Formats: sequence, C-alpha cells, structure tokens
Amino acid sequence: MSDTHLRALLGTPDAPELVFIRRYAADRADVRDALTNPERLARWFGRVEGKPARVGDSFRAVLSEDDADDVATGRVLLCESDEIRVSWSWPGERDSVVTARLSDASDGGTTLTLQHALDEADHAVDYGGGWEVFLRDLASMFADPTGRAARAQVEEHAVAAWRTITGSGLELVRHVPAPVATVWNAFATADGMRRWWWNHWSDVEIDVDPRPGGAWRTAAPSQDMEVGGVYLTVDEPHRLTFTWEWTDAEGASINEAVDLRFVSEGDGTRLTVRHTGPWEDSRPAESYRQGWEFTLAALDEAISS
Repeated sequence: MSDTHLRALLGTPDAPELVFIRRYAADRADVRDALTNPERLARWFGRVEGKPARVGDSFRAVLSEDDADDVATGRVLLCESDEIRVSWSWPGERDSVVTARLSDASDGGTTLTLQHALDEADHAVDYGGGWEVFLRDLASMFADPTGRAARAQVEEHAVAAWRTITGSGLELVRHVPAPVATVWNAFATADGMRRWWWNHWSDVEIDVDPRPGGAWRTAAPSQDMEVGGVYLTVDEPHRLTFTWEWTDAEGASINEAVDLRFVSEGDGTRLTVRHTGPWEDSRPAESYRQGWEFTLAALDEAISS
C-alpha cells in the first residue's frame, strides 16, 4: 500500500474530516520539532506566537504577514511524542480540531498523518488546498531548511482535487441484527472478518492491525484482487475509519476512504458506511454501492447463522 502522499475524506457531509498522509525524509524527532518549534514553523507554516508545549497552552498563528485577518488561534489538547492535537479557531467559523500523528514509514523516514475535523462543510475545499500547500512547504524545508518552497499551481491543483472528493461519495445505512460489540468485531478483527468478508471464495487472506496507523489487507489471489490501507480512527466500538486502496488487474485506486459508525438500535446495530473518493462521476459510487450491499448481505447471513 502506498503511504507517501494521500488525501482522504472522512466524517459526514455536514462535518467533514480532511486527512493528509505524507512521508518525509527525516526521523520522527526532527519532524515533530518542525511541527512544534516556532522558529521552524515560521519557515513553512506561519509565525506562531506563544509556546504551545503542554496541554492547555494557547497559541496564535499568523499565516500571512500581508493580511491582518489571516490569523488562527488555538489550544493544545494532546501533546505526546507521536501525536499532537490542537483546537483551531478562525474568525467567522466554528471551532475545529487538528491532529498530527507520526509513525515510522515503511521505507524509511517518517509518515505524518494530519486530520482536520471541521464542524461545517463550507470551508473544506479551501482548507484542503491550504493544508496541501503547507505540507509541501514542510517537505521543501527538509530539503532546504533556509526557506519556503515556491507555491506555483500547488494550491490550484489541490483545491480542484478537494472539490471533486467532497462532491462525491456514497453512504449506506443498514440495521444489523446483532449487538454493537459483535458487529464491531466483525469489522475490526481478522477472525470476525473471515466469517463473512468475501467468504464465497476459498483462498481469502485477511490481515488486520486495528490501531491508528496500523495496516489492514484482504486479498483473493484466485481473483487477482486485493484491498487494504491504514486505519485512521479506531474508537471501539463506535467508529472505525481507514484508507481504501483497491487493486486488481486494471490497476489500483487512490485517495479513497471508508468511515464506519456503529450505534445501538433496538435489538441490533445501526451501521453507517460512508465511502469517499476522487470520483468525477457517479459510476464508481454506484459500483461500490453494489459491492457493499452484496458484502453486507454476507455479514447479515453470517451473524444470523
């Protein structure tokens, strides 16, 4: 699975979560310092006032010296060696939350997963373009620590990509006749998945590591087909999100994600599946809808048997 440069959309249409996955040619300590050291932040992000080093510390980020209103404020919500979370306040917007998680990249360096959870949809596209510019500037800073990279056409391309991804997607809501914990295990454990996922084939391989940044993979070698990705949110037993990379004889998909939500409902579970991707028309969504409906029917049958 590719983990070097991905964008993905989670959340709901009214409260989108933007996800960016980037690999940097630096160790985790160096990347973390670039995310928290005000002197280095000024080289790729903006001038940060305050010293947000502990939970509860506040800060002010001046993103443009040419615009007095181009200022964000926030507070540190989580500050660990491999994860940082801050509140994000911008004039005229509802407060949101930005989370940065660091992990060792599979081929060396550090993988940064940045998630921006918004409480309104109007600004998702602009934030998508803006963050991609900043994250590109961060990469350039490691190559040339003295300055910020030129931004030619980066933001325009990113905004167009986020406009497409936020304008597509599918959602299915299904009642599963089993408790939430049972349905959760059916998705989040290898044993649970083996009971129903692609169980009409005899050679299916399933590997899961259900933790943020952990990998998942299912393959059917006889069909020359594989799907997998990395987990982004693991909130047992309420929410499970992950990137989705489908590979078959025609190639591989990219920048797709799945958001699963589990809610107790009567004698069972209301399962909501949201699948998003950079789809420019309705055909991929319709194809995935048919696939999900077929696969979830197998889940119902396995749970009922």
